[in-house]
Amino acid sequence: MLTNSFARLGVAAAALSLVAVGCSSKATGTDSSSSDIKTGPGVTDDTITLGALTDLSGVFGAQGKIIVQGNQLYIDKINAAGGICDRKVELVVKDHGTDVQKAVSLYAETEPEVLGYVQILGSPITSALDSDITEAKVLSVATGWSSTQLKNPNLIVIGNTYDVETINGIDHLMQDKTLKAGDVLGHIYFEGDYGNSALQGSTYAAKELGLKLEGIQVKSTDTDLTAQVTTLKSRGAKAIVLSVGPRQTASVAGVAASLGYNVPLLGNTPSFDPSLLATSAKSALEKNLSVMTSIAPFASTDPGPLEVAEALPKKFPDTEPNNSVNLGYASALIYSEILKKACENKDLTREGLNTAFRELKSVDTGGLTPVLDFSIPGRQPSRLTYVAAVDSSVPGGLAPQQSTTKNETSENYTSAG
Repeated sequence: MLTNSFARLGVAAAALSLVAVGCSSKATGTDSSSSDIKTGPGVTDDTITLGALTDLSGVFGAQGKIIVQGNQLYIDKINAAGGICDRKVELVVKDHGTDVQKAVSLYAETEPEVLGYVQILGSPITSALDSDITEAKVLSVATGWSSTQLKNPNLIVIGNTYDVETINGIDHLMQDKTLKAGDVLGHIYFEGDYGNSALQGSTYAAKELGLKLEGIQVKSTDTDLTAQVTTLKSRGAKAIVLSVGPRQTASVAGVAASLGYNVPLLGNTPSFDPSLLATSAKSALEKNLSVMTSIAPFASTDPGPLEVAEALPKKFPDTEPNNSVNLGYASALIYSEILKKACENKDLTREGLNTAFRELKSVDTGGLTPVLDFSIPGRQPSRLTYVAAVDSSVPGGLAPQQSTTKNETSENYTSAG
């Protein structure tokens, strides 16, 4: 089982150390004469404006809030060090509540005013905005990991997509001897891009590893999953993959425990929030749930996460630790690296930003994420996945461990998109 374990899985292990941007003179911003730099929307002589379309009030509201805080923490760091290209970076935040129509309206409102988006939260939202983002060439961080996002060259995917993430997690269960060939694997997943992308991964892994897959689709509004858990128990599932939200995860863990059905639960990145550890599902989550993610747990001792852990309570003292803040911080760090490269190229237009983005072949976030290669459109920036055990005794509720493993199953996989 995965309880009290943490693994980094992928086609290659990476030695992660704090990037130069975090500890050298490069952190003081990028100097260039404003008079010879091409500029576009969202850029003035003294300001670069970025947008964040997030969920502060819907199904992923708790995560959205802290991702924004992570964005702001890194932007504050950049601005305190002199900004980028002699300009301060400003962030415009809008709450779409995971309402697609609202998100479309907010995008139309903000797009003319920003250079790009450091956060667009939610695969359904990104999917709905895909053609608009392409038409305007607005470089945007896709704060979600659907494999379809790899098709859009204007989207920044941080880490590996849900399909590869899921393959890595299932492969780890096999290596850990929790699953064996011939076993039944359950998969409860949301309708839409998020769930479908993860299902592509579990389908591939089941075929390659000799497992029998039982998939059950649910809606984001479904919060009582008693029927789904009962079904998987009756079909003899030895483990359950959860491509859902935190409320569904808590329901599955609680129902399974009440039925005496103690099998490993393996959740994708959006499936867990540490607030669940204040619910009645706490003991079941700690016993059975592990989380697959491209983002290092808050409790990681790598330099990047330690930097975030130090900065968070100073600016947001009431925020409970959560690895979503690492995601927000990493997103802003990566976007800042793109801006710096664009400044070096003397082109702060949207076209210039996209050119600079593809010049980044080895972005080291200090262990907030695996090392990322953005140079080839359509390719996974990384195939390394963290698998962390739920543990209420550590900040953020996810416990790290040091082991790394190569994963040939995901190495041979190509995203269907």
